[in-house]
Amino acid sequence: MIKTQINDLSQIGLRKEDVVACIGYFDGVHLGHQALITKTIERAKEIGAKSMLITFHPDPWSVINRKSNVKHITPLKTKLEVIESFGIDEVVIMKFDSSFSKLSPDDFVNHVLIGLGIVELVIGSDFKFGYKGAGNVSYLKENFGHAIYTHEVNLEETDQGIISSTYLIQTILRGEVDTTEKLLGRPYKISGFVIHGSKTGRKIGFPTANLKIEDEFVIPKEGVYAGYVYVGGSKYQSIVNIGYNPTINTRDELSIETHILDFDQVIYGEVIHQTFNKRLRDELKFDSVDALIDQMENDEIEARNILK
Repeated sequence: MIKTQINDLSQIGLRKEDVVACIGYFDGVHLGHQALITKTIERAKEIGAKSMLITFHPDPWSVINRKSNVKHITPLKTKLEVIESFGIDEVVIMKFDSSFSKLSPDDFVNHVLIGLGIVELVIGSDFKFGYKGAGNVSYLKENFGHAIYTHEVNLEETDQGIISSTYLIQTILRGEVDTTEKLLGRPYKISGFVIHGSKTGRKIGFPTANLKIEDEFVIPKEGVYAGYVYVGGSKYQSIVNIGYNPTINTRDELSIETHILDFDQVIYGEVIHQTFNKRLRDELKFDSVDALIDQMENDEIEARNILK
């Protein structure tokens, strides 16, 4: 997959090859997004064109609303990894800033879409573009139908309505990670560096890897989860705790600690990837360390049964 970063419209020169593209922010790359990507690849193959996905960085919503440190389901690096797995030919990452946000719908189509050689565009029914979202599907068809054929895709729906990144974030924040998995088509996953902790878990027979999260991942609701950890090229079952360790190590800062099952390697400083497959319980304060150990042993049995 080719990755093209465009920081200024002057970088876009009229391409000679035909392109079929989909466009959007694609946070989560959920089932609705996947429908757009799949349709794009299919149409490109049918007409002998190149398939392309156009996305933006930073998040247009955060730029327009002047927000910083906005959390996402898939920060840019993770998003590109997921997109690449679908087999798209090229991803174009457009820098989104205040100046870009003020492009008129006509300028957006002429300078971006036509400039990139797009002859067919695959979009969801709610797609909007240009200053204050003045452009939409109807605008494209009425004003540029002669240059770009628009495929309007009805995104998949659930009982809660059309699948959206906003709804997905709510499922993560509520700890409903099994629902998150159904809408993503894969378990929710975060990545972080393993750092030194208090090593209290090691003293009671449950050593943990403490994660320092650098990217703006949405962090699931506090509690205990069953999931998988990817260390290097290997995959292990794990139990991950998100919270403040109220029984043995009350702390002011939220911690993410994963107990990797059947694992005894030293991995400080390494990047690991943690999935959240099922929420087991709330984080609780126990009357004694022995009571905590009993519960953790039960958590391990339950996690193994879920993950087997």
